[in-house]
Amino acid sequence: MATHEVQAVRERGAWQVFIDGFLVTEVSRWPSVGFTAREFLAMDRTDDLRIRVVGRNQYLDEQ
Repeated sequence: MATHEVQAVRERGAWQVFIDGFLVTEVSRWPSVGFTAREFLAMDRTDDLRIRVVGRNQYLDEQ
């Protein structure tokens, strides 16, 4: 299984989604961050995904 770093940055009312350091898209809602990353990486729902939030609110979300 490949390892990818997914980062989410809250900017101008939207979440910018970065995968391995590259901006892939912006989404308006937090739940869409994980969904978008899984779709972009063609991950199965049972695969582990770790998202690192960059900005004022630093926390990890495991989906």
